[in-house]
Order: sequence, then C-alpha cells, then structure tokens
Amino acid sequence: MAKAGGADYGVFTLLIQLDYEPRDWFKIPASCFFPEPDVDSACVILNRRATPLLPGNQRATFVKIVKRAFSQRRKMMLKLLKQDWPKEKLEHAFEDLQLSSQVRAEAVSLEQFVGLTQILAE
Repeated sequence: MAKAGGADYGVFTLLIQLDYEPRDWFKIPASCFFPEPDVDSACVILNRRATPLLPGNQRATFVKIVKRAFSQRRKMMLKLLKQDWPKEKLEHAFEDLQLSSQVRAEAVSLEQFVGLTQILAE
C-alpha cells in the first residue's frame, strides 16, 4: 500500500505492485491470535493486474534496477545505477523521465521505475 516518498516504500512494495494493485486493507487485532502478539496485524487486498506493466523479458531488469536503487537508501539513484549501466544511457533515461540526477529511490514512482526499465532494457 506504500506510495513513493513514504517511509515504508521500498523493494518489496515495488515488486508486489508490479503484478498487483493494492485495493484495501483492514486491521486484525492481536486478540485473534494465540499466543497473542504485541502488535496488530493487517490484511491487504491485492488484485492481479489485468495487463502486465512489463513484458516477461524485462522483469529481471526491473528487479535489478529496484534492488540496486534501494541498496543504499541515502545515496542518489543515478550513482548507484552507474555500477550496472553506462552513465550516458542513464542520464538520457533520467532526462526522458524528468527525473533529477539527485533523486533518491524512495521518491521515484512505480511508473517511473517501469519507464526506466523500458529504456534501460533496450
């Protein structure tokens, strides 16, 4: 359910949202479990996307980009991705997607990660 810019936004969120759209959620109180935990739980409703955001041959690239981008949360994404792609190609992709060269992964939306994947997978 996390969105770009949120504290909970990360690799897991993006990998799930690539295939599913989170619709709703509800709390499950700790009293529903035995032994009772010290935290509440939640159930998230996920609907599989009717049309995949990426073709199957680009999924591995998406995973690679997302994992590298979040590998060091406080670093700028462009610097991290330079380990796997040429600087010129990355700069062109960031420009096409109107991403700042200073952007960090937690500020990049799912749609922007998909666009970056489509450009870098060429």
